[in-house]
Amino acid sequence: MKCLSISLRLNMKKIILYILVIIWMVVIFMFSNQKSDESTKQSSRVIDLIITVTEKINNKKLTDIERENIYNVLSHPVRKLAHVTIYLILGIIVCNIVLLYKIDLKNILLLSILFCILYSISDEIHQIFVSGRSGNIKDVIIDTCGSYLGIFFTYTIYSKNRKNCKK
Repeated sequence: MKCLSISLRLNMKKIILYILVIIWMVVIFMFSNQKSDESTKQSSRVIDLIITVTEKINNKKLTDIERENIYNVLSHPVRKLAHVTIYLILGIIVCNIVLLYKIDLKNILLLSILFCILYSISDEIHQIFVSGRSGNIKDVIIDTCGSYLGIFFTYTIYSKNRKNCKK
């Protein structure tokens, strides 16, 4: 009876993780499906938040020129950090799925990163067909770095928990 209970929990965990990965892939697709002006507006909102926080911390209102300089400096990094972040989350979810199949470390890492790279490539191809957007190999590399961070983070925690359980 105990084995059945463990098996049911494992199957439920798989189902939940598969649902999460599908939801997260849809989220990424939706971001990529935004026209360039919509995407720029989202980045601008993040920069607006940074400016607001900066003004509150310094207790000083920035001039229009200062604001424009901040936009010019932060626009590209904010956009690329978004890539890292969304793919870091994808990497975490995908690695958790692969870990459920009890395969060796090399294959866990390889399968997880391969899945994320392939999804990133498909995402960049998708963007070719979105108004004002383009596919970019640099974004695939940035996405891959984000995925790898998520996979590495997840596997590191998994390894430490596994060692602690054996003690």
